[in-house]
This record gives sequence, structure tokens and C-alpha cells, in this order.
Amino acid sequence: MQTRKILQLTGALLGTLLWGTTTWAGDTVRPIESCGVLSAQDRLSFVLVRSISAQAANCLVIESSNITIDMNGFSIQGFGSGTGILASAPVEGVKIRNGFVQNFAVGISLGGTGNVVENVNVSNNTDTGMFLGASSLVDHVVAQGNLNNGIVMTAAATIKDSTLRANGNNPSSVGLSVGPGSTVTGNTILSSIGTGLFASLGSTVIGNTVFDSNPGSGMSVICPSNVQNNTVTGNTIGNLFLNGIDCNAVNNVAP
Repeated sequence: MQTRKILQLTGALLGTLLWGTTTWAGDTVRPIESCGVLSAQDRLSFVLVRSISAQAANCLVIESSNITIDMNGFSIQGFGSGTGILASAPVEGVKIRNGFVQNFAVGISLGGTGNVVENVNVSNNTDTGMFLGASSLVDHVVAQGNLNNGIVMTAAATIKDSTLRANGNNPSSVGLSVGPGSTVTGNTILSSIGTGLFASLGSTVIGNTVFDSNPGSGMSVICPSNVQNNTVTGNTIGNLFLNGIDCNAVNNVAP
């Protein structure tokens, strides 16, 4: 996670973020000082200038597509309910970077397509750490201690170089779940309760490490999929399950 950096904003920062809709004028980079509804033109950027806490169920509700939120190393804290950062379809193309989202029911929920979450920690949420719509990217994310699921992504997802630790509380829970046609590479998934990694058909699952699901299975993949160079060990129900036919399973360590 990047260290907090000095906030440098050029020009006058006009507008006040209230509990409600935010109306802006002036700069294309907007400060976030409290929870509220983000409504702006497409392709604008927002930046946290301090850590914030939810005063109601949801904290940041995004109503515009193609915007970026730089959390600037700060955190968004909840009280066990609602969603930390919420964007419902058809809002799409949201990018979230560099911060912590903790103690909500769902940490981040971006239901539209083409979202990006990178260098973010989602932890200790009472349901799911993160839910992302189709064709979204997760990169260098930590999901830890989320009570039901770690990260859930739908079709054509990409997740790489992320760590999912100690997520789940029952056999139907999952550390990481991706939909059809997804790409899962270089992730570490450990100490899940339930299934460590589930990938639907047509997925590419390469170079992941999944271990110590207890009780639970390590990796479950729907065939046909490409499953290579994964290490799946120490999971109490079983390590690697290939469901169906025509999976290309090569060089996996899954005793």
C-alpha cells in the first residue's frame, strides 16, 4: 500500500461535499472530506484528504461513470452495515486506488462494467469485501477477514497479484470467485473458510497459491479452462477440483 502522499491540487478547489449530492465548479480534481453522493461529469477525479467514517449505511455513492477516486492512503470506516463505496449499474468505468475500506457489510460494490480497483485493502466487512461487475480489473488488492466472501467478480474479470486471507465463515463462502472467461494470475489465497478460489468456465488460472482452507476446498474450476502452474496445498476437503471435461491442467502442485 502506498504511503500517504502530500496532496497537491492546482487551482482553486470549489464546492463543498455535503451529505447529499455534490455540485462542483472549477478544478477537475475534487477533494472528498466526508461521506456523500458523488455526482459529476464523466472522467473527473476525486481524492480523499483525510480518513472518513460513515454516518449512515453507505459512505460514498457514485452516480457518474468513468471517474477516479484516489484514496490517498486514507481509510473509509463503517459500522458493520451498508457499503463503503457503491456504484450501481449502469454507472461504469469507476477506478479506485490507494486506501482502506473497512467494517461495512460490503466494502466496495461496483455493479457496472469495466471498473478498476488497485492498491486497496478491504477488510473486516460483515459480508463481502468487494463485488465487481463484468470486465473489471483488480490489481494488488488485499481482502482480509471479510465474514462471508473475500472478492466476488462476474464475467471476464481480471485479478492479479492480490492477497486474500481468512475470508468466509461457512462451507458456501469463498475467498475469491470469478465468472466465465476470467483471468486469475499470481494471487495468494489462504486460510479461507469455504472454497479458496472458484473460477467459472473458460477461465485462465495461472500461477496462484491457495492453501489452508479449513474447513474447505482449495481451488474449484469449471472446465473447459486453462489451469497451469498453481500450488494448492493443505486444504482440508481437497486441493484442486476440475469440474467437467477439457480443462488444460498443466504443472499444478496439488497433492
